[in-house]
Amino acid sequence: MAKTKFYAMKGPNRDKIVDNWPECERLVKGVPGIRYKSFATREEAEAWMRGEEPEVKNGIRIYVDGSFTPTFAKAGWSFVVTEGDKELARGFGITAFDAESRNIDGEVMASYQAMKWLDANDKIGTICHDYEGIARWARGEWKAKSSIATQYVNAIKPYLHRVSFEKVAAHTGVKWNELADELAKTAITRAKDAQEAAKNGAKVEKILSAAEKASEKYED
Repeated sequence: MAKTKFYAMKGPNRDKIVDNWPECERLVKGVPGIRYKSFATREEAEAWMRGEEPEVKNGIRIYVDGSFTPTFAKAGWSFVVTEGDKELARGFGITAFDAESRNIDGEVMASYQAMKWLDANDKIGTICHDYEGIARWARGEWKAKSSIATQYVNAIKPYLHRVSFEKVAAHTGVKWNELADELAKTAITRAKDAQEAAKNGAKVEKILSAAEKASEKYED
Protein backbone atom coordinates (compact mmCIF):
# COMPACT_ATOMS: atom_id res chain seq x y z
CA MET A 1 0.00 0.00 0.00
CA ALA A 2 1.42 3.37 -1.03
CA LYS A 3 2.19 5.85 1.72
CA THR A 4 0.07 8.99 1.85
CA LYS A 5 1.87 12.17 0.85
CA PHE A 6 0.76 15.66 1.73
CA TYR A 7 0.98 18.45 -0.82
CA ALA A 8 1.18 22.02 0.43
CA MET A 9 0.49 25.01 -1.81
CA LYS A 10 1.29 28.67 -1.29
CA GLY A 11 0.13 31.36 -3.68
CA PRO A 12 -2.68 33.72 -4.69
CA ASN A 13 -5.82 32.32 -3.02
CA ARG A 14 -4.26 28.85 -2.99
CA ASP A 15 -2.88 28.31 0.53
CA LYS A 16 -3.95 24.74 1.03
CA ILE A 17 -2.83 21.20 1.93
CA VAL A 18 -4.21 18.16 0.09
CA ASP A 19 -3.37 14.47 0.34
CA ASN A 20 -3.11 13.48 -3.33
CA TRP A 21 -1.12 14.65 -6.33
CA PRO A 22 -3.98 14.84 -8.91
CA GLU A 23 -5.83 17.39 -6.76
CA CYS A 24 -2.65 19.37 -6.15
CA GLU A 25 -1.85 19.37 -9.86
CA ARG A 26 -5.36 20.59 -10.68
CA LEU A 27 -5.07 23.46 -8.20
CA VAL A 28 -1.60 24.66 -9.19
CA LYS A 29 -1.72 24.19 -12.96
CA GLY A 30 -1.61 27.51 -14.77
CA VAL A 31 -1.48 29.58 -11.57
CA PRO A 32 1.38 32.12 -11.78
CA GLY A 33 3.56 32.55 -8.72
CA ILE A 34 2.30 29.49 -6.86
CA ARG A 35 4.72 27.27 -4.92
CA TYR A 36 4.05 23.70 -3.89
CA LYS A 37 5.89 20.80 -2.26
CA SER A 38 5.16 17.30 -1.01
CA PHE A 39 5.78 16.03 2.52
CA ALA A 40 5.66 12.72 4.34
CA THR A 41 3.54 14.14 7.19
CA ARG A 42 0.90 16.82 7.57
CA GLU A 43 2.99 18.40 10.35
CA GLU A 44 5.87 18.98 7.93
CA ALA A 45 3.48 20.44 5.37
CA GLU A 46 2.00 22.80 7.95
CA ALA A 47 5.49 23.86 9.07
CA TRP A 48 6.37 24.74 5.48
CA MET A 49 3.14 26.72 5.15
CA ARG A 50 4.30 28.74 8.17
CA GLY A 51 7.56 29.49 6.39
CA GLU A 52 9.67 26.84 8.12
CA GLU A 53 11.88 24.61 5.97
CA PRO A 54 11.78 21.14 7.54
CA GLU A 55 15.10 19.57 8.40
CA VAL A 56 15.39 16.18 6.73
CA LYS A 57 17.92 14.09 8.62
CA ASN A 58 16.95 10.76 7.13
CA GLY A 59 15.77 9.71 3.72
CA ILE A 60 17.17 10.33 0.27
CA ARG A 61 19.74 13.07 -0.21
CA ILE A 62 21.10 13.90 -3.65
CA TYR A 63 24.39 15.77 -3.94
CA VAL A 64 24.70 17.80 -7.14
CA ASP A 65 27.56 19.71 -8.72
CA GLY A 66 28.72 21.33 -11.93
CA SER A 67 32.12 21.93 -13.48
CA PHE A 68 33.61 24.05 -16.24
CA THR A 69 36.99 24.51 -17.89
CA PRO A 70 37.84 27.28 -20.38
CA THR A 71 39.34 24.71 -22.76
CA PHE A 72 35.97 23.03 -23.35
CA ALA A 73 32.73 24.70 -24.45
CA LYS A 74 30.24 22.66 -22.44
CA ALA A 75 29.79 22.28 -18.67
CA GLY A 76 29.93 19.02 -16.73
CA TRP A 77 27.17 17.96 -14.34
CA SER A 78 26.70 15.17 -11.82
CA PHE A 79 24.49 13.89 -9.04
CA VAL A 80 24.99 11.25 -6.36
CA VAL A 81 21.92 9.71 -4.70
CA THR A 82 22.43 8.61 -1.09
CA GLU A 83 20.44 7.18 1.79
CA GLY A 84 22.21 7.08 5.11
CA ASP A 85 25.82 6.22 4.29
CA LYS A 86 24.91 4.23 1.20
CA GLU A 87 25.12 5.32 -2.43
CA LEU A 88 21.97 4.38 -4.35
CA ALA A 89 22.70 5.84 -7.78
CA ARG A 90 24.77 8.36 -9.68
CA GLY A 91 24.62 10.19 -12.95
CA PHE A 92 26.95 12.52 -14.82
CA GLY A 93 27.42 14.03 -18.26
CA ILE A 94 27.86 17.28 -20.14
CA THR A 95 25.36 19.96 -21.11
CA ALA A 96 23.73 19.63 -24.52
CA PHE A 97 24.65 23.20 -25.45
CA ASP A 98 27.68 25.40 -24.91
CA ALA A 99 27.80 26.80 -21.38
CA GLU A 100 26.76 30.45 -21.26
CA SER A 101 27.32 30.80 -17.51
CA ARG A 102 30.30 28.50 -17.07
CA ASN A 103 29.82 26.00 -14.20
CA ILE A 104 26.34 27.33 -13.36
CA ASP A 105 25.02 25.58 -16.46
CA GLY A 106 26.32 22.33 -15.01
CA GLU A 107 24.91 23.07 -11.54
CA VAL A 108 21.36 23.60 -12.79
CA MET A 109 21.52 20.61 -15.14
CA ALA A 110 22.65 18.44 -12.22
CA SER A 111 19.70 19.62 -10.12
CA TYR A 112 17.28 19.01 -12.99
CA GLN A 113 18.63 15.51 -13.60
CA ALA A 114 18.41 14.76 -9.86
CA MET A 115 14.75 15.76 -9.82
CA LYS A 116 14.08 13.60 -12.86
CA TRP A 117 15.65 10.67 -10.99
CA LEU A 118 13.34 11.25 -8.03
CA ASP A 119 10.33 11.38 -10.31
CA ALA A 120 11.31 8.27 -12.27
CA ASN A 121 11.71 6.36 -9.00
CA ASP A 122 8.67 7.92 -7.29
CA LYS A 123 10.79 9.29 -4.43
CA ILE A 124 10.98 12.42 -2.29
CA GLY A 125 14.41 13.77 -1.42
CA THR A 126 16.68 16.63 -0.46
CA ILE A 127 18.93 18.19 -3.06
CA CYS A 128 22.25 19.17 -1.49
CA HIS A 129 23.94 21.90 -3.50
CA ASP A 130 26.80 24.34 -3.12
CA TYR A 131 25.56 26.92 -5.64
CA GLU A 132 22.93 29.11 -3.97
CA GLY A 133 20.90 29.70 -7.12
CA ILE A 134 19.78 26.06 -7.24
CA ALA A 135 17.32 26.65 -4.41
CA ARG A 136 16.79 30.40 -4.82
CA TRP A 137 15.52 30.11 -8.40
CA ALA A 138 13.46 27.02 -7.59
CA ARG A 139 11.72 28.78 -4.69
CA GLY A 140 11.17 31.97 -6.64
CA GLU A 141 13.43 33.93 -4.28
CA TRP A 142 15.65 35.00 -7.18
CA LYS A 143 14.19 36.28 -10.42
CA ALA A 144 15.32 34.18 -13.38
CA LYS A 145 16.92 36.73 -15.70
CA SER A 146 19.44 34.72 -17.72
CA SER A 147 18.49 32.19 -20.35
CA ILE A 148 19.87 29.27 -18.34
CA ALA A 149 17.99 30.34 -15.18
CA THR A 150 14.72 30.70 -17.10
CA GLN A 151 15.15 27.27 -18.68
CA TYR A 152 15.90 25.75 -15.27
CA VAL A 153 12.87 27.29 -13.57
CA ASN A 154 10.53 26.13 -16.33
CA ALA A 155 12.03 22.63 -16.56
CA ILE A 156 11.78 21.78 -12.85
CA LYS A 157 8.19 22.88 -12.25
CA PRO A 158 6.74 19.34 -12.59
CA TYR A 159 9.16 18.01 -9.96
CA LEU A 160 9.17 20.64 -7.21
CA HIS A 161 6.65 18.73 -5.09
CA ARG A 162 9.30 16.02 -4.65
CA VAL A 163 12.20 18.09 -3.31
CA SER A 164 13.54 20.22 -0.51
CA PHE A 165 16.92 21.94 -0.67
CA GLU A 166 19.98 22.14 1.53
CA LYS A 167 23.06 24.26 0.87
CA VAL A 168 26.40 22.62 1.59
CA ALA A 169 29.78 24.33 1.54
CA ALA A 170 31.97 23.39 -1.41
CA HIS A 171 35.35 21.69 -0.97
CA THR A 172 35.03 21.13 2.77
CA GLY A 173 35.54 17.37 2.79
CA VAL A 174 31.87 16.32 2.63
CA LYS A 175 32.22 12.83 1.16
CA TRP A 176 29.32 12.81 -1.30
CA ASN A 177 29.77 16.43 -2.33
CA GLU A 178 33.42 15.74 -3.15
CA LEU A 179 32.36 12.72 -5.21
CA ALA A 180 29.84 14.82 -7.14
CA ASP A 181 32.57 17.39 -7.82
CA GLU A 182 34.90 14.66 -9.08
CA LEU A 183 32.22 13.14 -11.35
CA ALA A 184 31.35 16.50 -12.92
CA LYS A 185 35.02 16.99 -13.78
CA THR A 186 35.25 13.42 -15.07
CA ALA A 187 32.36 14.12 -17.43
CA ILE A 188 34.32 16.96 -19.03
CA THR A 189 37.54 14.95 -19.21
CA ARG A 190 35.81 12.05 -20.97
CA ALA A 191 34.02 14.37 -23.38
CA LYS A 192 37.27 16.17 -24.22
CA ASP A 193 39.05 12.84 -24.78
CA ALA A 194 36.24 11.65 -27.05
CA GLN A 195 36.34 14.91 -28.97
CA GLU A 196 40.11 14.68 -29.40
CA ALA A 197 39.87 11.05 -30.49
CA ALA A 198 37.28 12.00 -33.09
CA LYS A 199 39.53 14.77 -34.40
CA ASN A 200 42.52 12.44 -34.55
CA GLY A 201 40.39 9.83 -36.26
CA ALA A 202 39.36 12.34 -38.88
CA LYS A 203 43.00 13.30 -39.41
CA VAL A 204 44.00 9.64 -39.83
CA GLU A 205 41.19 9.10 -42.33
CA LYS A 206 42.35 12.16 -44.26
CA ILE A 207 45.97 10.94 -44.29
CA LEU A 208 44.94 7.44 -45.41
CA SER A 209 42.72 8.88 -48.11
CA ALA A 210 45.57 11.06 -49.40
CA ALA A 211 47.93 8.08 -49.30
CA GLU A 212 45.49 5.98 -51.30
CA LYS A 213 45.12 8.70 -53.92
CA ALA A 214 48.90 9.09 -54.13
CA SER A 215 49.22 5.33 -54.54
CA GLU A 216 46.67 5.34 -57.34
CA LYS A 217 48.60 8.08 -59.14
CA TYR A 218 51.85 6.16 -58.69
CA GLU A 219 50.29 3.00 -60.10
CA ASP A 220 49.08 4.93 -63.13
